Amino acid sequence: MGDKKHVRADFVPGHYQFVTDNGSAFEIGPSSAPYDYLLGALSGCLFVTFKDLASKMRVSWEHISFDINGEKREDPPTTLKTTHISVLATGVEDQKKFLKAFETATRYCSIFQTISKVSEMDYTVDFA
Repeated sequence: MGDKKHVRADFVPGHYQFVTDNGSAFEIGPSSAPYDYLLGALSGCLFVTFKDLASKMRVSWEHISFDINGEKREDPPTTLKTTHISVLATGVEDQKKFLKAFETATRYCSIFQTISKVSEMDYTVDFA
């Protein structure tokens, strides 16, 4: 049996949020959109998956940033049509091992894999 996950969402006039079981609260603001959360969740899942793999593969880095762009379909359901992830990594000693760890992370990240069912996914990795 897999890990059970749970959030509680509360919506009262002027205040919308969801809270995780560990107490992390995420406010749903008037200018936020559901796809902001989806792309944020993708970045978090992909990074944590990469971090775990990189640790096992002994890949080191100083800083990693993801810049994620998605284009929604015009016709309902307006799922993502394309999703592009630009990765910038600094302080990487072994770029080949880094790329292998990142590619593996895209295969293991559940949110990447879920989105890939409806969206063309691609990524680029640049080193500074």
